[in-house]
Amino acid sequence: MKGFDLKFLEELKSKNDIVEVISGYVPLTRRGNSFWGRCPFHHEKTPSFCVNGTDQFYYCFGCHKSGDVISFVKEMESLDFGDAVRLLAERAKMPMPEFSVDDAAIKEQKQKRETLYALLKDAARFYAKNLRSGECPDHEDYIIKRGLSADTVNKFGIGASKDYDGLIEYLAAKGYSYENMFLSGVAGKTERGGKARYYDALAGRLIIPVIDGFNNVVAFCGRIITDRKDVGKYVNTKETPVFIKGKTLFNLNNLKKYKNEHGLSEIVIVEGHMDVISLVQAGFNNVVASMGTALTKDQARILKRYSDKVLISYDGDFAGQKAAIRGLEILRDEGLDVKVVALPDGLDPDDVIKKQGKAAYEQLLKDAMPLIDFKLNLLKKAFDIKTADGKRKFIAGAVKVIKESESAAEQEDLLKAVRDYTGITLEALKRDLDSTEIKAPEVRVSVSTDNENSGDKTEVAARYVLYSALFNKPYAEDEDLSKIEFILPEHKRIAEYVSECRRENTAVRFNDLYSIFDEDSYRELDAIAGLNAEEEVKFDRETYFFDCLKTLKTYSLDKKLEILNSRFKTETDADIRRELIAEINQVIIKRKELN
Repeated sequence: MKGFDLKFLEELKSKNDIVEVISGYVPLTRRGNSFWGRCPFHHEKTPSFCVNGTDQFYYCFGCHKSGDVISFVKEMESLDFGDAVRLLAERAKMPMPEFSVDDAAIKEQKQKRETLYALLKDAARFYAKNLRSGECPDHEDYIIKRGLSADTVNKFGIGASKDYDGLIEYLAAKGYSYENMFLSGVAGKTERGGKARYYDALAGRLIIPVIDGFNNVVAFCGRIITDRKDVGKYVNTKETPVFIKGKTLFNLNNLKKYKNEHGLSEIVIVEGHMDVISLVQAGFNNVVASMGTALTKDQARILKRYSDKVLISYDGDFAGQKAAIRGLEILRDEGLDVKVVALPDGLDPDDVIKKQGKAAYEQLLKDAMPLIDFKLNLLKKAFDIKTADGKRKFIAGAVKVIKESESAAEQEDLLKAVRDYTGITLEALKRDLDSTEIKAPEVRVSVSTDNENSGDKTEVAARYVLYSALFNKPYAEDEDLSKIEFILPEHKRIAEYVSECRRENTAVRFNDLYSIFDEDSYRELDAIAGLNAEEEVKFDRETYFFDCLKTLKTYSLDKKLEILNSRFKTETDADIRRELIAEINQVIIKRKELN
């Protein structure tokens, strides 16, 4: 079961109700016995995402994805199966069992990740010891210059790289291979004359460890301590099997701890590591940074796990403000309540704290504005309405922004603000608004009968027979699936699962299959899930079930007849030919009985 005992996974799922978990990511509305919302896996305006609370699985009629609570968290949080299980175990306050698996490839992958985690942790210890050794005066001077306290340095595990070779020698002495050093991102590599040389990838920099939500060191950020202009101020170690920038948030470990101890009403997201460190030192413990990249959906989903309210506090320059808009739209599309903190021109959060103090930054957070107001504020800065051209461009941009609002009341309120700012009449602005079109992405929603459950007749029949058995339909209870010949390997495995449950007198649970199957086999689970989600479609299900059985049995007999006829044509022994004729006649009789 992907390294975990099935009974543990059953208990895990029972303590993490799928409706409750998904509701933390997607607003759901009850409709009959199911819950519906907009699918988080593709863009749509009309809810087609169905959550079955009884059988504990979800299915989307638009993109045809299905899964259980583990696969949902795995997808939303961009985790592997084991980490998704760990997250849900934490949520349910369940101890994690020992991970055991027979699959050599999975075992090797897990061991590789554990080796990298251990290597990165040892590297962090090495850097921290360097900083405290008294042999890095320039790094210490930089820390003093930035006003960082000893407590802050310890809290973030800040360290120092002295040279190109020290880390490599230290890790080699601890038994780590050069290949793993390079794979982890801490080592760079050059080759001369066919010989490789490994060196500290962040040599000479102040080192800030990046730690994930499970307290694993996954990467490092290096900050130059000189005034060199030919290199970047900040450099992150490269992406690795344990570190992907777009799926990582800096300071998530401390944020998680703070939430667990004190609760969390909102999260502030900033651009850089030093902004986070400065704000935390000033007493703002609800801060993370986006690793120097544009915000991603994966990061938005991580944030939503900790709070529904997010404030973007990017730098006060125009580039920072444009990035704030892009990030805010991503967060908004993930269902978060988001606002923008308008920083003074040219200042970042660290500057505000140092020059104006904690109270000034607190006031900026209180004055954070919704996206639509922030966009209009940017347009005011971009265009001079004292000129005819500037006024026209401002009005055209403002009307497009206001059109994005789905509230007629908000649109009118914003139009009045534009009227007061520009002197253009409200009637003229309304005419412009009415004539402005915002093209929405085209959404195609189709039911599964036009997708996975179309095509080969025997596959469609097999899915319905298995669906009926998996969801304990009374007309399927007496049917022995072990006597039915299924073609697809996935169908055979499902039939074996049902048969085994019946032999052992244990409950048949459709959502167990998401733990048993690999993702490569999910297509068949998606198709079967779609059949159950279409329960409201009216037709005689019992009759259809037996028609599908007949289809499968007919197919099996036809294949057998084809094989027997082929053998009969090539067989020369008279006795064997008579035996084959007898078998052929028996198959023909069974075939006629089905009609």
